Amino acid sequence: MLAFGAIAGTLTLASFHSSNQASINKNENVHRWSTGSPGGKTGAPIDGVCTDCHEGTVQNGSTMNTVVISDQNGPVTEYTPGMDYEVTISMATNNAKNGFEIVPLANDNTQAGTVSTLDNNTQFIDLGATKRITHDFAGNSLTSWSFAWTAPNTNVGDVTFYLATNLTNGNMGGNGDAIFASQHVIGSTASISNNIVKLGIQSVYDPTTMSICLTIDSKASGETSINIIGLDGKSVQFEKLGKVSVGETQKMIKLDGGIPKGVYVLHVNVGNNFTSKKVYVY
Repeated sequence: MLAFGAIAGTLTLASFHSSNQASINKNENVHRWSTGSPGGKTGAPIDGVCTDCHEGTVQNGSTMNTVVISDQNGPVTEYTPGMDYEVTISMATNNAKNGFEIVPLANDNTQAGTVSTLDNNTQFIDLGATKRITHDFAGNSLTSWSFAWTAPNTNVGDVTFYLATNLTNGNMGGNGDAIFASQHVIGSTASISNNIVKLGIQSVYDPTTMSICLTIDSKASGETSINIIGLDGKSVQFEKLGKVSVGETQKMIKLDGGIPKGVYVLHVNVGNNFTSKKVYVY
């Protein structure tokens, strides 16, 4: 019994030491990366998350994070292949110390376009196959950052900006921080002109049922999905609609109850043929 107790005590001590050492290592990494993310922490399908270094769980960032993509005339919800845009990230907080990492990916999770910095508040991350933007030390005290994005040279359909932000408590440790992950989708203006022969849509909103009646006129069959995007670039609802056949098909999309009134852009994909249309929810 005495020997068993000694062994148990040893095991408990070893377990405590291992847990304590892991916490120390996390704190060391957070201190090292206060000048920006090490990369690959956006929560994208090909990435890890910020909680690899910061303790806690990833929270839904849909109400915390905003991404606005603008050309010289103002915010846009669709990109033109090869055009230059300014992307502005904002956090809905007045917290003193914050950070982020963001990456634009196509539907196949490859790099969509190119990114570059506009000032010393952000920095460029090169992970080989993908390039990202994160905060720099000078941008730690901000809640909004901007960088440059050049859209893909060809139409790749929807582009998703995967964003993770960090609401820190400023203690230079891994505990007490809050991580918010979100996805922000932009469609292509080329989708309409390039695929108009293959795909057309009509939409009617019914306020009594909070539904959209979508009529799809497709020249090819294929798996179908719809992505509903707000004018702020946020995806508010995504649904897979199943396979449609050649000809006209009607689908009813029941909107989530939390979607506010306003103008939205419907991005429809049928067998990798894309088109878009605006709809007014009232």
